[in-house]
Amino acid sequence: MWQSSRVLVLALTSFLGLSAVSAGPSFRGGHGDVARRLASASSLRLHFTIKRDSMYINGASEFDVFANPVLSENNSIAFNGQATFVDGTTVQKYLLVDGVTYSVAQSSPYGVVSETVSCLPATVTTPLQELVGAINTATPVVNVLAVDEQVSCEVGSAYKITFGGETYALCAAKQASGAGFKIIGSDLDIEAFYLSEPVSITAPSVDAAVASSCEKVVTTTVMTAATEALLTGSAAATSAASAASANSTRSLAQNAEEATVTISASSCACKGKMRPCIFIHGLGLTDNSGLSDTTTYFGDIAKHAPCCSSVKFAHLNTVDYPWTSATQQQKVCDMAISMSSTSSASTKTIDNTIIVAHSMGNLLLGGAIANGKCKLSSTSSWVALSGPMKGSMGSDYLQNACSGNSNGFVEAVANLIGRCPANPATVSLAYQGEAYASSALNAAYAAAQTAFQTYVSAAMCSNSFNGLISLDQPVYALGGTVINHKSKENDGIVEYLSCAGGLSPSKFSNMYTGPFYVTKLNHMDTTFRHGDAVIDNAKKPVKWFECLL
Repeated sequence: MWQSSRVLVLALTSFLGLSAVSAGPSFRGGHGDVARRLASASSLRLHFTIKRDSMYINGASEFDVFANPVLSENNSIAFNGQATFVDGTTVQKYLLVDGVTYSVAQSSPYGVVSETVSCLPATVTTPLQELVGAINTATPVVNVLAVDEQVSCEVGSAYKITFGGETYALCAAKQASGAGFKIIGSDLDIEAFYLSEPVSITAPSVDAAVASSCEKVVTTTVMTAATEALLTGSAAATSAASAASANSTRSLAQNAEEATVTISASSCACKGKMRPCIFIHGLGLTDNSGLSDTTTYFGDIAKHAPCCSSVKFAHLNTVDYPWTSATQQQKVCDMAISMSSTSSASTKTIDNTIIVAHSMGNLLLGGAIANGKCKLSSTSSWVALSGPMKGSMGSDYLQNACSGNSNGFVEAVANLIGRCPANPATVSLAYQGEAYASSALNAAYAAAQTAFQTYVSAAMCSNSFNGLISLDQPVYALGGTVINHKSKENDGIVEYLSCAGGLSPSKFSNMYTGPFYVTKLNHMDTTFRHGDAVIDNAKKPVKWFECLL
C-alpha cells in the first residue's frame, strides 16, 4: 500500500512549505528583523511514527522529514522539506522546494544509476496546511489520555489541537528523546528535533516537459509568536514570544482550559457479534470459480476485519454477464447463503452474515433481493462500497464512443470503462433514465434501489475523485473530468448520488466513524487496496471498515 501512502509524506512536507507570517507588532519589521530571526531559527528533523500498517510509507512505520527555514517573499518565513526512503537498490525521495513538490526515484540495479523526476499535484499538499492554524488556537489541557500509550508532559505544556478532522495532543516541552516538542495522535505521532546545522535540500533538475506540469503552492498563514518559537526553535522568535505573552514562551493560546484530551486507539475491536464475511467484487473480472480464501481485489482487508469470524471472496464473471443476469444473481445468493450454518436455502434467507459488495456487486445483490432469489435476515449486514445504484455515465460515454461519436479521449480511459464493443456488463450499467437505458433496465434499477434502501447497513461513497496517491489516481482523475458525469461529485466512475442509491445525503458524514461515509476517494481506493491516508479523515476506507460493526 506504500504508493497510496505517499500522500502522507507529501502532506507533511506541505506543512513545512507553509509560508509563516508571524503575528504581533514585533514581528512586522523589515528585512533585517526577519533575517535575524531566520539566522537563529533551527532546521528541523521531524520523526514520524505511524501506528497502522494500512498507512505505512514504503513499508516503513517510522521515518524522518527534514526541514530548513528559508527567507521568503514579503518578509515571511517558509520551509523546504525532504524525506528519503531506501529499498534495496531503489531510493525514493520526496521534496518540497520553494513551494513545488517533487518525487525523485533513483535506481541502480546493475550499478548504473537512473533517475526519474516528476512533480506532484497541488492537491496532495492540502491536508496539513491547517496545522499552523491548529497550533495557533491550541487549547490548554491538564491531562493527556492516550489509549495506546503512556504520555508524560510537563505541567502547563499540554494542549489539544485539531486538524484533518482528528484530535491531537501537543506537548510543547522538551521530551526525554531530546525532541523540542511532540504531537500525539490516534494514528500518528510526530517528534520535532531542532538541528544545529542546516540540511542540504535542493530542487532536482527537471526537463522542460516536467517543469511545465509543476504547480507551485506557498500558503501564507498568520502565525503567533509562540507558534513560530515552537516550530523554529528560534531564539529571536522565543524572545518575541516572551514579550508578547506574560506566560511561558510556549503559551500557545488563551482559550479556556479543558481537563483532558483523549487520544483514541489506533485500531478497533468488534463492537457487535462476529459473523462470517463474504466480499463481492465489481465490474471487470471473468473468473467465475465461486468462493476462495484470497483475492487481490480487496487488498489486505482480511487483516482489518475484526467482526469477521471467517472471510471468503466471491469470484464472478462481471464482464460477459450483465448485473441483471438471473444466473449471476442466483450465484450471489447461493454463495452468501453458504457462509452461515443458520442461513437457509429453502427459505432463501441469508442469516448471521456480513456481505461486503463493491461497485456492480451491489447491483447484483440488490437485484437478487428484488427478484426474490434471496433475502437478508435482521442478523445480516450489507456493507456497500461505491455501488452504481443509478448506473454510471462511464457506460454511456463508452457506448456513445462505440457508436462513432468519440471525442478522442476513450483510449485514455479505456482501463476504466473498457474498449469497443462495450461488454454486456458495462452496457448494463447505462445511467438510469438516460438514452442507453431501456425501460426494463430502468425498472431493474428502481427495484434494486428499493432493496438497497431497505437492507443496507452501511455505505461508503465519494464526492471527489481526488483519492489516495497511487498509480490508479491519475486514471480516475481523468475519468472524473473526461466522462460526462452529471455531477462533479464523483469517484471517477460513480457519482455520489448514484452511490447513495436514493438514501438522503444527510445520512452521510465525512468522518470514518459513521456507518454512511462520504469520502474523497476514487473508485479503486474503496476496494481497500490503497490503504488509508493518515491525516485526512475523508480518506480512511480501511479504518472505516475496521471500526464499523
